[in-house]
Amino acid sequence: MTMNSRTMGTFGAVALLVLAGCEADTDGATNDAGFGHGSPRPECQQVVDPDRVAYYEVPVVVADDWGPPARVSLPVRDACPNDAIEISRDGKTLYFFWSPVVNGSNEELLAAETGTYRAEQIGSSPGTFREPTYFELQVGVEDGSVDGAPSFSPDGSFVVFHSTRADNLGYLANPPMDDYLDLYVADVVDGVPGPALNLGEPVNSVYLDGEHTLSPDGLGLYLASTRPGGLGGTDIWVSERTGRGWSEGAWSDPVNLGAPINGPGEELQPAFAADDPDTMYFASDRDGAMSIYRSTWDGAAWGTPEMVITGYVGEPALVADGSVLYFVHVLVDDDGVYGSNIWYVERTG
Repeated sequence: MTMNSRTMGTFGAVALLVLAGCEADTDGATNDAGFGHGSPRPECQQVVDPDRVAYYEVPVVVADDWGPPARVSLPVRDACPNDAIEISRDGKTLYFFWSPVVNGSNEELLAAETGTYRAEQIGSSPGTFREPTYFELQVGVEDGSVDGAPSFSPDGSFVVFHSTRADNLGYLANPPMDDYLDLYVADVVDGVPGPALNLGEPVNSVYLDGEHTLSPDGLGLYLASTRPGGLGGTDIWVSERTGRGWSEGAWSDPVNLGAPINGPGEELQPAFAADDPDTMYFASDRDGAMSIYRSTWDGAAWGTPEMVITGYVGEPALVADGSVLYFVHVLVDDDGVYGSNIWYVERTG
């Protein structure tokens, strides 16, 4: 897939950071023997050019009820892209996408080691975690995939994630379309995901569908999509679970959240704290650089979004009580994106 410079500069998502040049075919896929769920993360191969200086070297916290930003510590922190994050409700497990290089080849992107990892918290600091281990989301996929952004059901028995794989609806269309994100669901047994199913229509379409989250009660699936009927760019939509399980056919037609959440630019990556289902955090470029905003549901409509953090940031993820907000900071200069890393802020009020 070919990404334009605007997309690469505004999105902080797994596919949009690393899939430049990736085609729908998966001939370069590898599935190295001995590497699978629980394997330790390989050594980072990315070499950072010391002459590159990001527009924002440090994210800027705008909202006065959040403290100063801090990066997560070693060993999670490295020079490779760390992106598409999720934090467990208790704050004890961090999930994130990892790639050995920025804008890698098909072979690098489809290698078994590229994908989602998990790390367990050490001690009481929100920024210290153990060595990451592989969280395999491509069970049973023979021709390769790039998977990220896991969102778990309230009881942890299912995970919804977005993926680039041959089963994406756009790739199956006639003629094929450049559909590099579809949503998939897999059951989770004893912490291990099983084979995944494409959620199918109406949740997925031949357009981008991903950058999502489940609502705290698991009854709503908030997703970003470029499908027709939006207000421009990428919009946030919501699909309601019909009570027929979690897989294909269990979700209603997505409804666009409309203004003031969506606008002519890019809105994506919604997130909630489990204890505060009426406040949605999301990423948007409405004021220039991609920033994190929040909006409150008053029972009838979403309120005017308030900027929380700016500086090419996205992927908000909150612990259940809303006391810690994790996010991704994307490194962007005149030549484009050259990395991403995970930061967090703690609530002060």
